[in-house]
Amino acid sequence: MPYVEYACEGRLLFRTETTEAAQFVPRIHEIVVIDDEPYQVVDVEYWARRLGSTDRRFVWPTVYVIPLSTEDWKLRLERRHPKEKPSGPPVRY
Repeated sequence: MPYVEYACEGRLLFRTETTEAAQFVPRIHEIVVIDDEPYQVVDVEYWARRLGSTDRRFVWPTVYVIPLSTEDWKLRLERRHPKEKPSGPPVRY
């Protein structure tokens, strides 16, 4: 079974098991929350590794993340909340 590995600041944080059909890999600049701490994805590397005695290879992505500051995280959370729309039609002129 293939894995998705998460690394931060030169060390492996953890790896998750996935299936070949459903392999979730976050995109660059996405935010992932690990142990209630926000991290930003900065790079994704794909490695082909031989698995088992056959010549079959699986592609294992390694996701590199960096910690996100609390100020940036609060700012991003504020932007996620939609603003209230005024009642009535929009004023265009």
